[in-house]
Amino acid sequence: MERLYFLRAFFCLSIILAAICSLLIGGCAKYSEEVQANVTRLEDTNACPDCNLEGVELMKFDLTSADLTRANLTNANLSRADLTNANLTDANLTNAILTNAVLVKTKIINANLSRVKLSYANINGSEISNAIFIDAHLNSTKIFNSNINNSDMTGANLYKADLSKTRLSNVIFKGAVFCKTVMPAGLDNSGCKG
Repeated sequence: MERLYFLRAFFCLSIILAAICSLLIGGCAKYSEEVQANVTRLEDTNACPDCNLEGVELMKFDLTSADLTRANLTNANLSRADLTNANLTDANLTNAILTNAVLVKTKIINANLSRVKLSYANINGSEISNAIFIDAHLNSTKIFNSNINNSDMTGANLYKADLSKTRLSNVIFKGAVFCKTVMPAGLDNSGCKG
């Protein structure tokens, strides 16, 4: 009787462990079918306008000249991605992570980058217009030779950011943090504490 109880317990435990292993190895889909299809489309064509890419992980992806017009990239991780010549017009990048990303000659027009993490990013020669950077993390970001027009950087963290040689026109910086920040007119330490 004890042997039968032991075999049943062992059998039940084996089934539970097999189910757990199956889930850990890939039994749960990482993205919805729609999002996975959009990631595949982006990988295959380097374009995904109007796509839902919410929460995707595209770290170190080469998205050179990618068309991401009107794409939803909310909570996406694009750390170290290369977005050179990419089109982010009307894209939603709220809470996206673009740490160490390359945005050279990138179009960022009518885009929402609220709470985006752009620390240590390289933004060079980009066209930025009517963009929302509310509470964005731009610390140690290099923004060279770019045009930033009619954009909102309310509450943005610009600690050690370098905006030299960038043309600013009608940019709202209300509550932004300026400390060791290189602006087109020179060094701005107005937000340094202590």
